[in-house]
Amino acid sequence: MSEPVSSLGTLILILIGILVTHYCRRNGFMVSQSIVFINFSVFATWWIMLLLKPNMAVQAFITLGFQPTYLESPGFGLLTLISAMFMHGGPMHLLMNMLILILLGVPFEDRIGSRSFLRIYFISGIIGSLLIGLISVWNQADDLETIHIGASGAVFGIMGGFVLLYPRDEIPMLLGPIFMHRVPVFLSTIVLVGMETLYVGMRTDDGIGHGTHMASFIVGVFLAPYFSSKDEKLEPQVNIDLEMLTNVFEKTKIGDYELQMIKESDEPELLDAWVEKFWEIQKCPECNQSLTPKAECLGCSKNFLN
Repeated sequence: MSEPVSSLGTLILILIGILVTHYCRRNGFMVSQSIVFINFSVFATWWIMLLLKPNMAVQAFITLGFQPTYLESPGFGLLTLISAMFMHGGPMHLLMNMLILILLGVPFEDRIGSRSFLRIYFISGIIGSLLIGLISVWNQADDLETIHIGASGAVFGIMGGFVLLYPRDEIPMLLGPIFMHRVPVFLSTIVLVGMETLYVGMRTDDGIGHGTHMASFIVGVFLAPYFSSKDEKLEPQVNIDLEMLTNVFEKTKIGDYELQMIKESDEPELLDAWVEKFWEIQKCPECNQSLTPKAECLGCSKNFLN
């Protein structure tokens, strides 16, 4: 099969992903939350496309999915190692991946930081798929043109990093049909990875990439200590004048929620986003014009720090 070609459906899905990414960044979403939002948006768009324009939807599905055969003649097809992580084959496939991502991703990102989380997520997802694809090419297996999709590899990469760095931390988790409010990370990992190991050992052919899950999990284990220690050294210190922001809020009565999020956030990117949002919504109570980050009204020039 030749490399993926552009199609209207493909471009629509990519555009939706870009727009939702921009929206999430503008509104200070965590990276893990943003990934979930993007996945749901892309899938909803693709599902509507499937109902209205089936051929277009199928073409987009094929174009954005990863196929091991792309590794035989590397080119633009390798970009599908990324795009495939935002494609899902059905509602349950999407829901299960996103549920586990929320349960694991949000607490892990809160501990390790957004940049480290993003790196571990994508690198483990890409390398996991790449390794399994290379094995298929090496063995000249029958699945060279099989379409690989889903975020589960990257999710297992996050699981690997989480269990290595914070094995005793307790998180909510879905273990089979049972939802448990607080479970040690190492216990939930033993259950989920144990099941995957069993599937791989039995060479289960159920259309699920169990090998990719295990490969990505191992990659996540190796990546986590490197990125966590690196970010601890390089993480910039963000100085926020909370007293000034509080004084402005007391005079304008605008931005209560944003101010609260600024006080609670300890991640530099999130702090910057919430501070930007705080100033973006500020209005002068006298002339209803916007305020500058120096608390000066653009309309009547009143300074709210005086």
